[in-house]
Amino acid sequence: MSKKLALTVVCFCCSMVAMAQVMLMPLQQDLQRQFQAPVKQQLRLQQTPLTLPFFDDFSATSITPDPARWINGGVYVSSRFALRPITRQAASFDGLNANGQAYGSSSAGPADTLTSQPIKLQGLSPADSVYLSFYWQSGGLGDVPDRTSNNSRFLQLEFKDNTGVWRPVWQQAGLGNATDFAQVFVALREQRFFHDNFQFRFRSEGSRNGLLDVWNLDYVEMDRNRRKGQNTTRDIGISRSVSPLLNGYTAMPARQFLANPTLYLSKEVTASVNNLGTMPGAIAWRGFVKRAGAVVADTFLREQGLLPGQVRQFEIKGSPRISNLNLSNEGFVLQHGFLLDTKEPNALQRANDSTLRSTQFADYFAYDDGTAEGGFSYVSSSSATQVAQRFDLSLPDQVRAFRVHFPLVGSTLRNTSVTFKIWADENGIPGRTLHEQSFQVQYTEGLNTFYEVQLSEPVAVDGSFYIGWSQPGTTFLNVGFDRNHSASGRRFLFSNVTGWQEDTSLEGAVMLRPVMSGQALGIEEIPEAERVQVYPNPSRGVLYFKGEYLHFSMFDITGREIFRQKASMGQVPVQLPQLAPGLYTIRITTDKHIFTTKLFLIKP
Repeated sequence: MSKKLALTVVCFCCSMVAMAQVMLMPLQQDLQRQFQAPVKQQLRLQQTPLTLPFFDDFSATSITPDPARWINGGVYVSSRFALRPITRQAASFDGLNANGQAYGSSSAGPADTLTSQPIKLQGLSPADSVYLSFYWQSGGLGDVPDRTSNNSRFLQLEFKDNTGVWRPVWQQAGLGNATDFAQVFVALREQRFFHDNFQFRFRSEGSRNGLLDVWNLDYVEMDRNRRKGQNTTRDIGISRSVSPLLNGYTAMPARQFLANPTLYLSKEVTASVNNLGTMPGAIAWRGFVKRAGAVVADTFLREQGLLPGQVRQFEIKGSPRISNLNLSNEGFVLQHGFLLDTKEPNALQRANDSTLRSTQFADYFAYDDGTAEGGFSYVSSSSATQVAQRFDLSLPDQVRAFRVHFPLVGSTLRNTSVTFKIWADENGIPGRTLHEQSFQVQYTEGLNTFYEVQLSEPVAVDGSFYIGWSQPGTTFLNVGFDRNHSASGRRFLFSNVTGWQEDTSLEGAVMLRPVMSGQALGIEEIPEAERVQVYPNPSRGVLYFKGEYLHFSMFDITGREIFRQKASMGQVPVQLPQLAPGLYTIRITTDKHIFTTKLFLIKP
């Protein structure tokens, strides 16, 4: 199977009868890129040319490069695709434009371009030893550019001469494998490049129909009086961003966390630092945790040290704490990170001296960060397959819904029926089925948004439980896959041949999240449902409520919420909007419990 169809293929069984495969499919669009300045505003020359030195490590901006230095032609700035970046973000080239949409066909052709603003070089000459340096990487955590016989996939650097013609000065052809970052020095050796409207640009050619043929670019410098292979900068900066605050999770219910913080809180959070200079550097650093929006942070780490020259991936770490924070079961957001004190005079270089991560404590569990780098599928040649992810509770609870992200990959599967499942734990693998419910695949608009499906009734869970899906054989269902966060030891796969097995083939997390009610289902709570009644049933569109409640929601047969309303004073009847006759689910929330009931609508 071509790499353009599947980034990773792992066979769990060699049987020709029932072979099952894990596949990671490249995305055809990346909605995160739509949340940036309009492209027309970026394709603009500065009125006054820049002067040397030129520098950008892409740490000061996200999504789009700094328009004061660059004219962007589709490049995307983030920490998502670079592997061990020079500093904490990089510029990525691929087959998607600045709005996250595919350029065109799968055949190789011009893709992303990143062009410098004009630079004033008049008066200089080759004798001034002007060099441009940068770091490049093939693939990283993205799709690897293919090696081809005609070198049709490549990253190229071009200089603009005094006649306005772009001259290629460096090219790297596709290697067919992922690489570490490598530094390149390119000298301006010809007088025709020394003019006041000099520009340089990087451009890629490759597949134009998705998140394919990825190149990463980092730490671009241009100055005079330089030597090839010699860095004159003194810059110490964050490379790998701070690790998650929680042990595995990127989000979780506040109630579950506060019941046993030591169960979930990471024993250590880490980040890595690079010294890009040749001389040792004395720096200090601190680690902190705070509530989002708070002015004062709780500092859990203060250290200092001497970093050897050119050291890479120097690890800083500390044990976070929350004991000094005022936290509530109602939910909150915590931010944690590291700050370096490098005393660097260049403000642009200080932009890479910090790393910050936010963690949501609400009503759901997540292993992913909300952004998909691929589509995860597990298919069999002849039989049904199942995928499950494990979640661990500190208190008994109920699953009331789930959220899933379906990325656009290959042919649309909109309205295809899939079965959602919840399993109890049985010696570390999914065991007894607690709930199953069919729902239809839906693609949501916006920034990596999740499609939420309400369960037909809340499902009581305790200890460890699993959620996932089953699908017919040969159905190429793709669920969003986050390659930047790990669910190691918590994702399991089932086929008729192998039974349940831990999935060790891919590093990352399936974007599937259980939503919890925040209440355990006990015998003493059952009468609560009897105290709130909804009538008449069947109904012609007007509902009456007997008993006290906070609010109710109404869902159609696909699990989509179609109506929500708070309780009214004085038992005022509720007039429903115009809805098609049929069966609906009503979820009622009281001050102690959440329960569901069925409602049948008939024509007025």
